[in-house]
Amino acid sequence: MEEGVTYKNVDKLMIAVPGKEFSILATEVTQELYESVMGKNPSGFKGEKNLPVETVSWYDAVYFCNKLSKICGLTPVYDVDGETDVEKWNYVPNKGNKITKTVTQDENANGYRLPTVEEWQYAAKGSQEFTYSGSGELDEVGWYVVNSGNKTHSVAQKDPNGYVLYDMSGNVEEWCWGSDSNGKRYYCGGSWYNDAYYCAVGNRCDYNAYSTYDYLGFRIVRSTGK
Repeated sequence: MEEGVTYKNVDKLMIAVPGKEFSILATEVTQELYESVMGKNPSGFKGEKNLPVETVSWYDAVYFCNKLSKICGLTPVYDVDGETDVEKWNYVPNKGNKITKTVTQDENANGYRLPTVEEWQYAAKGSQEFTYSGSGELDEVGWYVVNSGNKTHSVAQKDPNGYVLYDMSGNVEEWCWGSDSNGKRYYCGGSWYNDAYYCAVGNRCDYNAYSTYDYLGFRIVRSTGK
């Protein structure tokens, strides 16, 4: 991917998912896109604009989604205590802290959001029956512990899946909407740090919502027909 992506052209990289009422970003959220919205780049690996953003918590990701939605003139999806304006959430992003009140979502809003695990896995399969997103051979489609050189890589360097989505297996893990019985938030996809098992399309794990790692990022979706 030679062209950079910011809030000004992010809509051009959204891919409509066949048979479903949502579109999904073709790549993981890049550092350039994140910084264009948030004014900062918390990533541990830097140097290229198309590296995926990482070291972001689940709270940071939903904050980003609402802020991007507002910039783009869309209805924000998330609210805290009924408030969609992130400036009123009493939360400072990228500081490792928590949103103390419950985050809920408006399913009728047309703004950017995190995919559910089910949406993520459907998109990652790409209408194909492979173990990994786009191939049965992880080296063809993903950066993981065997080939990553212990770092992230610019997005869209490996082969895409059947929906032309990149890096859904490997590079960085991706936060999703949803939580387990203990309130931990789900993520999918595996990363440069993981072995092949975690990069499989069907794998799902969880972290505390405030967790940040240099192998954990996210990808955004939008509901269509809203």
